[in-house]
Amino acid sequence: MSSTDLSPNQDFFNEEEAVVEFIPNESFFSSTSVLTLLAAFDPGFADLVADFASALPDATGQISVEDGRFDANLLLADGTALTGIFDAPTTLGGFADLAAVSDGTVTLNGGILEAAIATDGQTATLPAFDLSAAAGTLVLDAINAIDATVPFANGAFTLDLATALGPISGTVDVAGGDLNLDLATPFGQLVADIDFQDDAVFPFSTSLPLVGDINGAVDFNSGNIVAPLGAFGDLAVPLSAVTGSLNLADGLASLDASVPIGSGLSLPIATELAIGPLASEYVAGFVQDLDGAGTLTDGVLDAAIESPLGLFETTFDVVAFTNQGADFFAGIDGVIDVSGGIATASLTTPLGSINDSFDLATVAPALEGSAAGTI
Repeated sequence: MSSTDLSPNQDFFNEEEAVVEFIPNESFFSSTSVLTLLAAFDPGFADLVADFASALPDATGQISVEDGRFDANLLLADGTALTGIFDAPTTLGGFADLAAVSDGTVTLNGGILEAAIATDGQTATLPAFDLSAAAGTLVLDAINAIDATVPFANGAFTLDLATALGPISGTVDVAGGDLNLDLATPFGQLVADIDFQDDAVFPFSTSLPLVGDINGAVDFNSGNIVAPLGAFGDLAVPLSAVTGSLNLADGLASLDASVPIGSGLSLPIATELAIGPLASEYVAGFVQDLDGAGTLTDGVLDAAIESPLGLFETTFDVVAFTNQGADFFAGIDGVIDVSGGIATASLTTPLGSINDSFDLATVAPALEGSAAGTI
């Protein structure tokens, strides 16, 4: 029985001296796929990952995870053993060390990001990157991963959520026909006022004594809940008068609310909003309207960006953010069982448990596609 070691070059990934000596070249900065990115650090490891991904659908075995350290012990149909260890916290720590000695310039126009980065005296130019599409995808994935109940009162949702991007807290006010954000996020304070589009209308069906079945809509564009009440006329209640809750799961938001309609009566409202795609669309459109420039010094980005909401001046610590990712992976433990082309994960993470399955035939195409699409 043959054996293949899938471990990356430990001299690079696990030794501080090797990390400091690494000098990125054009292939690193112009990476268009995950495999190309890996090849810039360790071509041999990238080849092994490609072979590993192609062989996964026919593999059986287990990948154990302890403190973010992935230990693979798999067997292929031909008897070849696939083994290896990947230490995610140590790897991300190495990337943080690299970022700490990086400088450069960044420009953003029409949602397209361009940059020139220098490390250890060598400068390389990044190709144009569609940040709006990547931001939309990132927000979609982050919202799809949220499983929580958010209270709603006086036209505003009160958030206190743990997400894949980090904790988000504050208020989202939807009364008055616009989206008012006042949020503390992992990227800093977000205060914004964005008009809803005309299609931000979500229907609901309910019933009321003496009236019967009612077909109405939650109209975020006008800031009202509207419904025809037959002989009693038309109902239009401002969202600021509504109380209830929003249940988030798998990118869907289920709104359960009670609308006062007078004389001690209330109208129960239940509707589902595809909040993931909606938020993704808004974020992508917002990023497309950004225009600005920034400088990267020792891994810290300072930027001034013009937007429809005014001038944003922000500082983003790439080193701290990467180290935060290392800390996140250090909190992952569990197992991933592989059999019959399906991987079944049973993991604990800082954001909660993951118990899910996915088709291994999709891994190889994802690694060969664009890095932005994989994100």
